[in-house]
Amino acid sequence: MAEKKKEENKVVFAGSYADSPESATITVPEGIEEIADNAFRDFEALKEIRLPRSLKRISACAFAGCKSLEKVVMEFGVTEILDEAFSGCSSLREISIPDSVSRLGEGCFEGCAALTRVKLSESIYMIGASAFAFCFNLTHITIPDSCVLVEFCAFSGCFSLESVKLSDNMGLIDESTFEGCRSLISVDLPTKLVKIGRRAFKGCSSLKSIILPVGVSVVGFDAFADCSSLARIAIPKDMRELEDEDVFGGCDALTDISFGGTKERWETLMRGRTLTVQRSDLSLSTPRVSFMNFE
Repeated sequence: MAEKKKEENKVVFAGSYADSPESATITVPEGIEEIADNAFRDFEALKEIRLPRSLKRISACAFAGCKSLEKVVMEFGVTEILDEAFSGCSSLREISIPDSVSRLGEGCFEGCAALTRVKLSESIYMIGASAFAFCFNLTHITIPDSCVLVEFCAFSGCFSLESVKLSDNMGLIDESTFEGCRSLISVDLPTKLVKIGRRAFKGCSSLKSIILPVGVSVVGFDAFADCSSLARIAIPKDMRELEDEDVFGGCDALTDISFGGTKERWETLMRGRTLTVQRSDLSLSTPRVSFMNFE
């Protein structure tokens, strides 16, 4: 019993703090190692939270729905921020993730509408599904090279996102990762990229050109659909599969495709058919394909 009590004293549980005007700023004391599930969920008064160096884990929904939360001070030592930990914190403007953090859970900052700046941990290896989805004011993101996996929809609906630098060690851009990022104009793709998933860049209507790295072999269904400003794309010679003929559907400006291989290899990729683009007005166009003949 004494041992259980000792462990409980290291965890902030729901009910440990009251949601009151006096709790606008909370400093969690040293010795606490975990913020438990739902511990501060839907606190209306909380504006600033200061977390101790002893903290190791922020559990699921710990601060979810804290709509007045503007500032989070997080020290080196935290290793995990779990599912929906800060989801719906609509007043949070910036967040710095300590370099001790290795994983962000699903939806951990989803719906943080005021978030404009994110500094990610240099030790992070995984960013969960929808982690930053619908962060409407986020403008730039850099994924450190420590990261090998960014799950589906991680940045979907980030309407103000303009530039992205992805980890050079990512082999996959998952489904809908950047879907609906209508301000996106610059994407620095990983050199080790192998696959672009379904709807990965769908609706990125400000994207004008893109060069796929030489290792990309699969582009999923609707991966670039409705990228209405996309005029040029470079496709590597070892591309094995475009999952559908309409992968560029709604790409109204697409006029030029550069293919790294021969005309014969292109015809094999297209299974003998001509790539046409159905524009948003339902008219059809045929982009010009140039062959680089890199063999």
